[in-house]
Amino acid sequence: MKPTLLIQGELTQTRQLLQQLLIADLPVDCVVLPEHTTDTPQYQTLVVASALCAQLSIRVGTNTDYGQAAWLVVLDRSTADVTLPERVANLRRLMSRCLENGFQGQMIFAGQYDELLTYFAWKYSGAAPGQIWGLGTYPMTRLLTCRLAERLGVGPGAIQTTVVGRAVEPIPAWSRTYVGPTPILMYLATADAKFNADDLGKMGTWLQREATASQTTLRLMVLIRILRAVLTNQPLIVPVAHPQPATPTYAAATPVLVTANGWKPLPNLALSEDEQQTYAATLAAIQDEIAQVEGAQTEGK
Repeated sequence: MKPTLLIQGELTQTRQLLQQLLIADLPVDCVVLPEHTTDTPQYQTLVVASALCAQLSIRVGTNTDYGQAAWLVVLDRSTADVTLPERVANLRRLMSRCLENGFQGQMIFAGQYDELLTYFAWKYSGAAPGQIWGLGTYPMTRLLTCRLAERLGVGPGAIQTTVVGRAVEPIPAWSRTYVGPTPILMYLATADAKFNADDLGKMGTWLQREATASQTTLRLMVLIRILRAVLTNQPLIVPVAHPQPATPTYAAATPVLVTANGWKPLPNLALSEDEQQTYAATLAAIQDEIAQVEGAQTEGK
């Protein structure tokens, strides 16, 4: 029996994900939970097209499907003018609906503010931390990997990069970046290449700029990459957003092992002093935003 993948989000992004899933043809029963009943006819052509897939099926579902789901993918559900406290309030209603209908699968956030929504979903659900995560900095990690491979003239499989922090503020961990078994700074010092250590700073600036743009397609490609890996029993070590074992609790992106049953922690990542300072500043910003949202909720009572 194929596992069930629920998708919840606004029409445009949901259709985009479904189109990419049709091409990937993963062995899942894909169930769409429309944001509005008027959206349902807009999915019919994709439901029909799924008949051509060898493995994937698509259908429009109801709240009863929560109880059977292995994964619930939450796409961006709000327009740009909706405040973060309002997004969190919407999330709280979603969590109540999930729990009322017996949802016990993994919840994956694939849109904006995924580290904040991951934290609040964990707080409201009472679920094990390993069941809730967001794509975090993994999309930027894949982007950096492919760009580095192109510049160095090697295959992407030869590059090991790590990007931590949060989706909108990715921090390349150059101290943990390798070309084959060789640290990248050592490789660049000995390689006969037009790309050198000074260019890493420029590449970090480029990555920050790309992170501020809408990267919906990139995020969905990476989501499918993760799903394909776990469905074939090939867990990935990736920097996804997840609740951190700290006090006060928050969520941020660091490498974990993602499996079909959820994510599992790994030893703490050792960063350089400069990288650690930048990472600490990002964590402080995340904790401040959490406090602001919680303060707004208290004021609204």
